[in-house]
Amino acid sequence: MIFQQRWKLALLSVACLALPGCKARHRVQPVSVRIFREPSSAYAQQLDYRILDFQATNPRLSNGAAIQVGGLGVGETSSVLNNMDDPLIDIVILDSPEDAPKYPSLLPEMAHAVNICAAVLACPADVPALVPSKLEGEKAEAANKFVTFLATAKPEPRALEPQPAPVQPAQPAQSAPPAGHP
Repeated sequence: MIFQQRWKLALLSVACLALPGCKARHRVQPVSVRIFREPSSAYAQQLDYRILDFQATNPRLSNGAAIQVGGLGVGETSSVLNNMDDPLIDIVILDSPEDAPKYPSLLPEMAHAVNICAAVLACPADVPALVPSKLEGEKAEAANKFVTFLATAKPEPRALEPQPAPVQPAQPAQSAPPAGHP
């Protein structure tokens, strides 16, 4: 009987010592970044490709959190961009710097806009992308990492549809050389 109690006590003490060491690891949550852009932009398709290219690099923050990038589906452009305090806006991409005066709250932010024309195959046009100054912490780090990716991107153009090879015009038939000529 005493042996059984000692055996149970020993088993209980081993379990108490071993179990605290089996804690689940803390998983770092991914950080989502939303891009505000004009959905009907001439650069929309190329920007979609750059988002896919960025995600394919498995981007991470300095703490190891994954970065997820997506578009912001907003119908009324002017109301969103006229209120830069909107928590939905993490990155703003305009078609050109000339679009900025349409949105007075965006003008002070244009000082730190980055040209991403190479990423959307628009050079020599100027395509500004910016991270609002209100953004802080992990969101700011993730947004700046994506904008830096766009600013340094040198993508290969992707064809919309395979183009058929150009047809060569038929060459006129050459006549046989006159007799006696080699």
